[in-house]
Amino acid sequence: MTSGQAIEAALRQTCAALLAMRSESAETALAVQFIKRYRQLDDAARRRFFLHLATDQGPDPDLVGAAIAAYRDDPSPGNSVALAAAAEPARQRIIRAVNVAPGATRALVGLRADLLAAIAAAGPGDEREALEAVDADLLHILRSWFNRGFLELRRLDWSTPTAILERLISYEAVHEVSGWDDLRRRLAADRRCFGFFHPALPDEPIIFVAVALTRGRAASIQAVLDDDVDETLEGVDHAMFYSISNCQAGLRGVSFGHFLLQRVTEALRAELPQLTTFATLSPIPGLREWISEARPGLASHLDPVEAPLRSLADELRDDLATAAVDYLVVAKRGAYPRDSVARFHLRNGARIEALNHWGDSSTKGWLESAGMLVNYLYDPDSLAAQHEAYVDDGTVAISPSIAAVADREGRPTA
Repeated sequence: MTSGQAIEAALRQTCAALLAMRSESAETALAVQFIKRYRQLDDAARRRFFLHLATDQGPDPDLVGAAIAAYRDDPSPGNSVALAAAAEPARQRIIRAVNVAPGATRALVGLRADLLAAIAAAGPGDEREALEAVDADLLHILRSWFNRGFLELRRLDWSTPTAILERLISYEAVHEVSGWDDLRRRLAADRRCFGFFHPALPDEPIIFVAVALTRGRAASIQAVLDDDVDETLEGVDHAMFYSISNCQAGLRGVSFGHFLLQRVTEALRAELPQLTTFATLSPIPGLREWISEARPGLASHLDPVEAPLRSLADELRDDLATAAVDYLVVAKRGAYPRDSVARFHLRNGARIEALNHWGDSSTKGWLESAGMLVNYLYDPDSLAAQHEAYVDDGTVAISPSIAAVADREGRPTA
């Protein structure tokens, strides 16, 4: 037996011991051993361990069958509780037992990130289905541990500890931070940055949002990132959410974004009562890919890999606007818009407010969306109704200016 195989075998024995353990002090020691041994596994061994959790640490079929039969004969509260207990997989009990170790929550979030990578690498079939069953259990547990009631909202600024600021640079997922000077601008007097933190990960942001305080609606990300600092905030009336980044891959599927925007809006209103409008300056990351599929004629004009001259984008302005509205409003994945950013904001009750031609003049902006950005408006008076209409029947809330673009060629608006 190789050393790697010995570690795998020891990890499986640790799982069995955790399920049998009744002593709290011994359980903590075993949990520490679990984390240590798991970290020693390579990717292939971790995949085998996840399959072990799927096949050997699931519910006991005999116990489940007996509990089902008992509940059918007598659907009493006691039999309902017994059925739920029988249906709980052993792997859930293992994960909960591991969480008594110091730093275990962080380690288990990392473990789920590894599991998601293993699922992505698995082809369709029984193996993927087995791994997804393990993931469903782990996600169920993480959703309870990272319930919004446990989250702490913090404003992040230049006085924030350096280790956390370094993580902001690393985790920024929408507009890359080019260095410390760039980050300093994003934390200046006319900017705000807020993040959610969890007691078990006090130095790790879970998610963060960057906000620009502006006079009027921002239409260009380069202006947001590069304009001179406004120290006075005189006349500022818009809060523009221009970047929101999930920081922990292992928490994918645990929803934080809507609650974060809600809490940040409340904090900004309390600090700056003069703010009248809350909106986003958002990317349209799948637009170019969709144009290649749905508008090959237009796509042929967008082929250059390097960022084109502004004149090319201007020449195609109307065609790009029509394509963007079709993509955001009409193109669907199931009952809802194809674009993931649109789905997030529309589900929150926002409406598609305006397109920003050449809103992102970077090479990335050209390659992803032909330089276009979009504003989503968060109107407190309309959020609930628009959320319900979207969730119930997929209705996409749009402004008159977006409707005008959609109507140019008789396209549907919902």
